[in-house]
Amino acid sequence: MEKKEIKLRQVVGKTRRRKHVQKRGNVRRDKLLRAAEELLNEIAIEELSFREISSKAGVPEGSAYHFFANRYDLLSALSSEIAEQFGMGFLKLIPQEEISSWHDLVDILSDRARSMYESNSAAAQIWLSGRTPAEVRLAEREGSNRVSNIIEGIFNSHFILPNLPKDVDVFFLYMEVCDVINSLSFIEYGRITDEMNEEVKRVGKGYLGTYLPSILERR
Repeated sequence: MEKKEIKLRQVVGKTRRRKHVQKRGNVRRDKLLRAAEELLNEIAIEELSFREISSKAGVPEGSAYHFFANRYDLLSALSSEIAEQFGMGFLKLIPQEEISSWHDLVDILSDRARSMYESNSAAAQIWLSGRTPAEVRLAEREGSNRVSNIIEGIFNSHFILPNLPKDVDVFFLYMEVCDVINSLSFIEYGRITDEMNEEVKRVGKGYLGTYLPSILERR
């Protein structure tokens, strides 16, 4: 019986140690992501190095490779985080009195996107700069897919949508065409200007208008 108790204590001890190690690892991983985020406020994405990130995070470079294979892997993880943040930002409650048609939704969501890009340099650099490494673009696309599903859900929560083609991801393409304008503005001016934000709204309404009638029934 005593031997069994000793073995049990050893297993529990190992489990606790494993959890402690895992928690410490999560903290270090998060430090690396936050360091990359901060550095993207200061330098261009193409100048960002894994060594700089690990130094800023206070994590030895050798240890940093336990969490990310390279800077592309880290930026991909950061891009996925940004997609979650944008999704949550779009999901914030929109008062019913602010919406008289689906065109108002386009305006509101465009303004929210602009606000989130302005407050998050990492998002603007990864998604709008045009200098994002090809290795990171897959994660960027996957993130955009998740966000576009959220946007479609927002439209669907306010209006009864018509049957949309199954072979075309309408709301993903809507997001993409809007971000082309945002990207042009960011590359040219370093920000999304008032004028270009209005162009984003026009382009968004024009594209969605090829699939949505001018008036949709409210839910």
